[in-house]
Amino acid sequence: MIATEFVGALESIKHLEVRLNEPLCRHTSLGVGGPADVFVLPGSLDALCAVIELTSAAEVPLCVLGEGTNVVVRDGGIRGVVLKLGRNLAAVSREENRVIAQAGARLPSLCRKSCEWGLSGLEFASGIPGSIGGALVMNAGAYDGEMAHVVEWVTAIERSGKQRTLHRDELGMSYRRSVFQDNGMIIACAAFLLTPCDHRTIRSRIYSMIEERCGKQPVARRSAGSMFKRPEGDYAGRLLEAVGAKGLSVGGAVISEKHANFIVNRDHATATDVLQLITLVRQRVHEHFGLWLETEVVTLGEDRKP
Repeated sequence: MIATEFVGALESIKHLEVRLNEPLCRHTSLGVGGPADVFVLPGSLDALCAVIELTSAAEVPLCVLGEGTNVVVRDGGIRGVVLKLGRNLAAVSREENRVIAQAGARLPSLCRKSCEWGLSGLEFASGIPGSIGGALVMNAGAYDGEMAHVVEWVTAIERSGKQRTLHRDELGMSYRRSVFQDNGMIIACAAFLLTPCDHRTIRSRIYSMIEERCGKQPVARRSAGSMFKRPEGDYAGRLLEAVGAKGLSVGGAVISEKHANFIVNRDHATATDVLQLITLVRQRVHEHFGLWLETEVVTLGEDRKP
């Protein structure tokens, strides 16, 4: 139970929208998830720092949500405070060959801006949904590119509310990993060092990648993106297709017929449906190939109480 005094302290922060018992299914690309006790949307960097400092001082759990594209929120929701970084912290600017973006900026928007400025290097991310902050936390990537290849530095906020800048060699980036998964810091903005290039060439690459993605993935359906990480020397989609996973369903959740590594919300799926389907196909792959697929999506929250 969140104390009334704590909620009042949040509501006193300037440029901060506060909602109680906000359904998180409205804020995830998969469309599942129970309520957040408290849901906040900071409209400024000062408000973001104030929320982090206040929750830390009050020892209230804090969960950060970007575009909600790589998560499954359980049906019981999330206790404490859920902080959504969105359009009010989404500024993108340029300094010569460097592009600086706030954590709430969307990856496709950053790619379009970089293209307009004739700066190459982010084309791989043009079809990846989600925010800059989330992409850096997970070291998102596609088509042999990843955030680790282009990020120069990241400014993040410690739980004390203090800002700290980390350079590329301090980010601990590897396949779908970064130091931010372990250190509790919250990304505020980042700089990407890019290469000058004719914008028409960049646009051609972007269109080609998006066309390929649309041809292979269920981009028009509600999903959380790739459900499983790529196993060493193979592909999760190939293994899942080999065990007949396409079309398998639990409740309203179904394995995409277009790409076996995607679960789509076909008909009012619940998080329980999704998680049971994940368990089912992981078991099938283990029985046939002797390995356990590792989930790429992050599961948050708690189950609905009986």
